[in-house]
Amino acid sequence: MPELVPYLFLGSAPIGPIALAALQRNDYAPAAVITDTKTSLEDLLDIIEEKKITFILVVGFGAILKRPLLDSVAGQVLNIHPSLLPQYRGPAPVVQTILDGATETGVTLIEIDTKVDHGPVLAQERYPLHGTETPDELYKVLTEKGVRMFLDCIDEYLSGELEPMPQEHDEATFTSFIQKEDGHLDMSLPAAVLEREIRAYQGWPGSWVMYKGKRLIIHAARVIQEDLQILEVQPEGGKRMPLKAFLAGQRISEEEFYKGLKAA
Repeated sequence: MPELVPYLFLGSAPIGPIALAALQRNDYAPAAVITDTKTSLEDLLDIIEEKKITFILVVGFGAILKRPLLDSVAGQVLNIHPSLLPQYRGPAPVVQTILDGATETGVTLIEIDTKVDHGPVLAQERYPLHGTETPDELYKVLTEKGVRMFLDCIDEYLSGELEPMPQEHDEATFTSFIQKEDGHLDMSLPAAVLEREIRAYQGWPGSWVMYKGKRLIIHAARVIQEDLQILEVQPEGGKRMPLKAFLAGQRISEEEFYKGLKAA
C-alpha cells in the first residue's frame, strides 16, 4: 500500500462516491472531502492550510479548478477520468461512449491544468466493451479501476519518479452536458441507435416516447434483425413493467403498438 499523506478529495455523483468508497476500503481515506462544486476558493484554501494538504484528488467534481487552488499544492492535483483521454473530454464520457457504440473505453489518471481534461497523463488502462453496458455498470468498473491505478502510482508520483506524458491534443474529442430533452426517442432512427440511447440514458434523463398523448418511458430494449424490440416500459404515473404486461392492459397487439409509435 502507498504511504498515506494528507490529501483533499473533490468528488461528486455519480463517480465521486464510488471512488471515495474504494479509497476507504483500501485504507487510503482523504483528510477532507468536498462534494459541493459551489464551495468557494477561499474555503478550499482554508481546508488545504488547516489539514496540511499535500495533493488533491478530483473524481467527477464537475467544476474547473482555479489557478490559486492548483498552486496551493504545487500543482499536485490529480484526476481520475473515465475515458481514454484525449478521447471524450468533458462532463459525459461514459454516456457518449455508449451512444457512439464504441468497442473499447478505459480510465485515465492525469495531472490537472486549467483546461478541461487537458493535463498530462500519468497512467491509463483500457477496458473492452460488449455493447450491453449501462452507465451505472461502467461508472463502477472504470472508477474502481481508476482508484487502483491511482494507488499504484501515487508514491512514485509524489517522489517525482513518475514522468507525466502530454496528451495528443490534436486527437481530442469532447462531450457535452446531457439535457432532459435528449431522452426523447426519435423512432425514425435506426434500431441500433435507439437501443444505445435507451442504455446510455438510463437513470438520467431516461428514454421516452409519446404514446396516446402520454409519456411512455422505455427502460430496456434490444435489436433483433435490425428491428427494435422494446422489453420494459413505464407508463406516465405508473410502474415499470414488461412490454407484454403493458400491451395486455392496453388490449392491443405488438404490431399495433409499434405502428402507433412510428406514427407519433
